[in-house]
Parts: sequence; C-alpha cells; structure tokens
Amino acid sequence: MADLEDGLMRGVAVAQVATGTASPAALRGIDLAGQMCSGLGAAVYADGHFEPGDTFAGRGKQRLAEPVGDWLSGGEQRVLLMAASHDDDLAMLPSATTAVVLRSRADANEATLFAESGLADLLGDPNGAPIIPKGDYGVGTAAYAVLCALAGLVAKQRRTGSSDVVNVDAAGVLRWVNWKAAAAGVMGRDIHRQGDQAEWPVVPCADGHVALVYQERDWPRLKEMVGDPCLAQEKFNSFAGRAKHRSEYMGVLRGWAATRSKAEINQAFIEHDIPAAPVMTAKDLLDDALLQHRSAFVAHECSEGVRVRSPRLAHRIAASVAQRSASKPADGPLPLSGMRALDLGIITAGAGVSGLLADLGAQVLKVESHTYPDPFRRWAGEAVSPLFKCNNRNKYGVALDLKTSDGKSRFLELVKTADVVVENFRRGVLERLGIGYDVLSAINPSILLASISGQGLTGPGCGASSFGSTLEASSGFSANVTDETGLPYITGRNVNYPDQTVVLYAAAVIALALTQPNRGMHLDVSQRDVALYLLGEQIESVSSGETALTQDNGLCHRTADDQWLAVGASGLPSSIAYLKSWVAQRSAADALAELAALGVGSARVLTGSEMYAADRNAAQSVFARSPDGALVKGTPFQFAKSPMSIHLDSPAVGEHTERFCS
Repeated sequence: MADLEDGLMRGVAVAQVATGTASPAALRGIDLAGQMCSGLGAAVYADGHFEPGDTFAGRGKQRLAEPVGDWLSGGEQRVLLMAASHDDDLAMLPSATTAVVLRSRADANEATLFAESGLADLLGDPNGAPIIPKGDYGVGTAAYAVLCALAGLVAKQRRTGSSDVVNVDAAGVLRWVNWKAAAAGVMGRDIHRQGDQAEWPVVPCADGHVALVYQERDWPRLKEMVGDPCLAQEKFNSFAGRAKHRSEYMGVLRGWAATRSKAEINQAFIEHDIPAAPVMTAKDLLDDALLQHRSAFVAHECSEGVRVRSPRLAHRIAASVAQRSASKPADGPLPLSGMRALDLGIITAGAGVSGLLADLGAQVLKVESHTYPDPFRRWAGEAVSPLFKCNNRNKYGVALDLKTSDGKSRFLELVKTADVVVENFRRGVLERLGIGYDVLSAINPSILLASISGQGLTGPGCGASSFGSTLEASSGFSANVTDETGLPYITGRNVNYPDQTVVLYAAAVIALALTQPNRGMHLDVSQRDVALYLLGEQIESVSSGETALTQDNGLCHRTADDQWLAVGASGLPSSIAYLKSWVAQRSAADALAELAALGVGSARVLTGSEMYAADRNAAQSVFARSPDGALVKGTPFQFAKSPMSIHLDSPAVGEHTERFCS
C-alpha cells in the first residue's frame, strides 16, 4: 500500500515562492511544507529563495525555471506555497490563483514564535529563564498548518473546481497550539513554567533522563514498580497528599531512576502499564525497535557516498478496499462540505482532529455514551470543562452505548451514511467492541477509518500507555528543550505538544484521503512520528556518523523591568556580544527597539492572557467565541473566499441523538 501512502497528492504540482521581505521562519516553514508535499507524491518546484538539493528539506524538488504566472497556467492542479511578511500586499496574485500564504513578522524566528505564542513561558524552571527549543518545532508546526491548509485547497479544487487563497500566520499557529494557556488566562488563571515542581517532572537516570508521566489511577502500579515500602505510606495515596509531601516521594523516585538505564526503566514502564518514557535522543530513535518496525526512516545515498536516513511522514495505510467511487459532491463552499464524520475521539488528539474536519465543512457527529462520555467534559473537576468546549464546538452530539447490541447496531447504521470515522482509543478497543475496520468496510466499502494513536497500530510496544507528554520524551522533543545545565523539560498537561501537532497533520491526510477515487482505507497516524519528523536534520546527521546538529535558536534574557526577552541567535552584531548583561541594563521596550534597529529578531515572552489579548485581531481568528459566548479554539488558518466559522456550541451528551438516530 506504499503507492497509496505516498500518492495522496499525486497529480498536484506545488511551487514554493517567497517575497523579498519574507522572514527566515516563513521561508523555513514553506520549505518544510514543500518537503511534506513531495513525500505525498506532489511535484514540487522552488524559486530562488530556496535550495533544492540533497538535504532533508530540499530533497526531491526541482528549480522553478519559469515566471510564476506562466507556471500557474501550465495545466494540472497547481498550487502556490508562498512565504511573505505581514506587510506584503499580495493583490498582484491572479484572481484564479490557488495558494497558501505563510505570513510572519519580517524578522520572525524560532525565538520570536515561542515567545509571542506564550509557549516559552511554559518551558523551563520558574526560577530560571524560559527555554527556546532547539530545532524546527515552531516553523515545523507552522509547516503542518500550511500542509493542512493546502490539503483543504486540494480537496476544494477536486470537489468544487474552485480556487481560493488561504492565509496562515506563523505566530498564530503557535498560539492555536497553546490554546489551553489562553483559556486559563482568560479565566484569570495564567499558567507558567513549573520546573521540577511540575506534576510530571523529568529526572536523571544512569544514562540520561526519564519523564515521569502518570495519572492518579497509575499510582498503585508505580508503587509496585519502584518497590520501596516508603511509598506505601497513607500520606502518599492521594494527589493532595503527594503534593503536600512532594519532596519525600520524589526523593524515592529520583533514587530509583538514578541507578537504572533508560532501557531498563522503559521496560519497567511497559510491564507496569505506566505512561512514562525515557527522554530519547536522535541516536536512540534510530535504534528504536518500534520505529524500525514502522519503517520510520528512509535511506538516501548522498554526495561522496555518504548514506543518511531521514524520517518518513507519519501516516501509514493499514488496510484498503478496492472500492472505486467518485468523491461526494460538495453541498457548500468549504472543502469537506457534504461529508459526514463520526467522531469517537476523546480529549485532544482525536476530538481535535474531528473538530478541524468540522471547521473544513464536514458534518461531525460526536458519538459518546452517558456511561462513558469524553473525559474532557469534566477535566480538572469542572462541571463542563472549558477545555472540552474548545475541542468540540461545531459538532453534533449522539449518545450510543457501543457495548450494547442496540448501540452498536445504531452506530453501524450511521456508518452506512458516513465518510470517515475518527478514533484515538487504546489499541484493540475497536476490535473488542466489534467495530474494527473489517466490520466497518463490510458495511461501507468507501469508509475511511482514521486511527490516531500514540505510536501507531503495530510493532513492539505500540500499545503501551502514552499521553502527549510521554511522546514529547519518546520522540526527541524533550532532548531539544534543555536548560543551561542540560536538564530536559516537557510541557506536561499545559500543552502536550504532540497532541496539538497531530491535529494539523491528521486532518490534512484525512482531507486528502477523502477525495481519493479509491478512498476505502484504514489510516494509521502516529503522534510520535509527527513529532520526530521535525528532527530531520538531526536524524540525518547522526545516521551519517556525525554529531547531532543542535540548531541554536536563541535564548531568553531578563530585562531591567523584570520581563523576559527572547532573542534569536542569528544576526547578532559583535557590539552586543555580552547579550545577557546588555539586556539586563534596559527595559523590555528599549531593548526591543534597539534590537529591531539592528535587524535582530526578538520578542517579549508573553503569558497566556497576554498572548490571547495580542491575537484577538489575527486574520485567521485562532481564538473565537461559540454562539453561547464560550471562549473556544478558532482556526489555525483561514480561507479568503469561503471563511470557516464557529457556528455550533459544543453539544451535550446525546443532544442530537433523535435527529440522527430516530
């Protein structure tokens, strides 16, 4: 099924172009998005702002050898990917142009993206500086948004024959990822970095670090795993008790980890079904048995006989049915108008994907039961959690108990009318319920089952418990989020970064798969693979026998008025080589003005409430209000001709059951 996996954009031609004022961040984001398009089978061309060649981002691309206007009129399905600044006037684009425009400040870089989005305020120790991750996480996340926008355009062209231009704001995408901080900030509960006081800390082990990720229900198994009688004390048997006596129980856990290797600890986590993980480096990832099983890396022969491996895109097609059928005609202007999605997703990874499908025009039925509703409904003790509303606006609510014959029968009747089923249950749950892909496809051969999982559907350890923060550790993300001592960090409950990025990627491949003429398939999307794809250069460097590239993206420094300033690493003149003391002598406003005059990209590190206030007028409305006035996630990009909107409140459990299942 490799041809189908690598061919979801076959027949599409993409040209990467840029304006003269496009920032390094926008250029890099477009370059990475173009590389993903190439991996999906598109023919990709690049103008003089980019370098096609034997590198991770440049491989498989051709030089654009003609004026853009001539290229656009050359036939096929042709789409522009454009890097631009906020100040660029793109009115010169032909009226029928289909394009995705990634905009940013003219001096934007990884440091400014993480600062302006509030993400830097969540990384590091509260007594130290916020952390700017190494690598391409900011621009890579923007690239995933560009890919999703492009998939929407391709679907729209295939289904309606119409063109459009989609605007993506690079900093806005990162704010969209940080929606939990915005929601907390608006409620007056700004969240900040917690360091070693985080609920899920990172601690040293014999050969590296491990992220201790676990829920309340996992505590008995964790006690059994560690085997120290001290942990059996009554005072540790509740969340409140552990919080009160944190230093005592954490001392035991630190001591247990310090004498064991990452491999030993990981095996113990798997055996006791605890969703924690070692902090993996690029070298660890290349040697990982599960990733080898998934063929997660592709080998390339480079110049002078150097052989490298680079990450594959994060989806696989687990099964497909030879069912040739035309795509449903659209009944509206949005890419997925007229399509129906059954949403079995919970929390973020699944529910967020179906939420974005709803934004793209699909009719989404959220299927829950009164005995097992989406756990996000009562997250953190809230009667109706604001976090649930963020992920589930624009949906209808259907209550079906899939453990009963009646509930299962009614669900399968819905499958007959559906185009896609989205789920992110633990592996094996669908099969135990009797609604695995074989059952669904027998009823509706054109159905697309999209399984969003932590580590994929098959392979050693694929079914191990994992949360987004687990995957930050196991995907290489945490190894690139380190303080000056080398201690790694995870974002914890506050972000769960892979939960957010998989929404963009999975929605993109689902939109592309839904418009294939042979679209009956089981799509397997791994959150871990989505995260590690952004380590392309590091993976290639280590696989060639060299030291891992650790791209320096800049640091945060405290100003004279007690603000934190993120300053990009590139463009710093020798006159401010002593940057830390230089910033410390100036107010944030003065330092920003002087750095801007020098052409150095910098930004103040914002809190969640400040980030929300700064973004309310952004073009793509990354935050919005649902009809009942609740603050919810908006959209990570926006169509110019047929804008997406938030038109439905999040549903009550079973609010629309009779409408769809009477």
